[in-house]
Amino acid sequence: MLFNYTIKNWADWGKVFQSIEEFTPLAQEIFRREKLEFTNLENLTPGTNAVFRAGNYVVKIFAPKELGLDSQADYLNESAVCGALTERGIPTPRMIACGSVQDKYLFYYIITEYYSGVEAGAWLEKATLGQKKIFIERLRELLQKLNRSAQGLIPPVDLLSRALGNSRLERLPDSLRAEMAARAANLDLTDTVLVHGDLTGENILVDSESSPVIIDCADACLAPWWYELGPLVFELFHCRKDLLRLFVDTDSETFVERILDAVCIHDFGANMLWDLAEREKVPCFSHLADVRDFLLNRVCG
Repeated sequence: MLFNYTIKNWADWGKVFQSIEEFTPLAQEIFRREKLEFTNLENLTPGTNAVFRAGNYVVKIFAPKELGLDSQADYLNESAVCGALTERGIPTPRMIACGSVQDKYLFYYIITEYYSGVEAGAWLEKATLGQKKIFIERLRELLQKLNRSAQGLIPPVDLLSRALGNSRLERLPDSLRAEMAARAANLDLTDTVLVHGDLTGENILVDSESSPVIIDCADACLAPWWYELGPLVFELFHCRKDLLRLFVDTDSETFVERILDAVCIHDFGANMLWDLAEREKVPCFSHLADVRDFLLNRVCG
């Protein structure tokens, strides 16, 4: 047995998914099978799955199905999207290997090149105006390559059903939750493209020339292009005026309406609004009109 820890629930996984000691034997076997040189594991920014650096590589070991996730679907989704990004000329670490190991649990894995860029969230805090302009211009160019048709690449997701049944909405005020559901139900979700779905400050790295590099495609899906705006605005830009005004390339009101669409349909839209209120040290928004006013002030106020 390579992995000896018993996982019964998310609390168990939370205790072990960053454990170098527990995952080293499993990682060594994965590297042996792939005929890659193994180097001692190092922790990287935590997410849902077990992700480690091993020298020039990053190995992601997906949480097992015993936690209630469809780990095989997540693995197939991410491995397909990683390949598509490379084909489209989008800066992203190259995928080296992928597969599965049947041990105490069935573990799917992906190995990519390690990229040593700086996480965009931290980088933007210190970047000069000139660097931010270059970054955002190249981010727009990247999105044009990314947000294109990809029918057949990955299975479609019923975005509306997922949004309406999303348990994360329960943390929001009743009035806001009802308005978000009503808005989501009236959205046109038929014109879909490939979206990363999680372009946060941790999932974009910045190279020495202020250019963005995308990592972690676990939440990629087929959705309207504006689905991408939720994480970008709330989790990458943190609604900062300087960054939003550099990014907006249409009239402010149209841009804000698209953000509202995104946050109502995005799987983590409720968390974005909750986290925004906490960062701003204000009560959670009660109505979408409050969110609209806040964003308009940041974009053009």
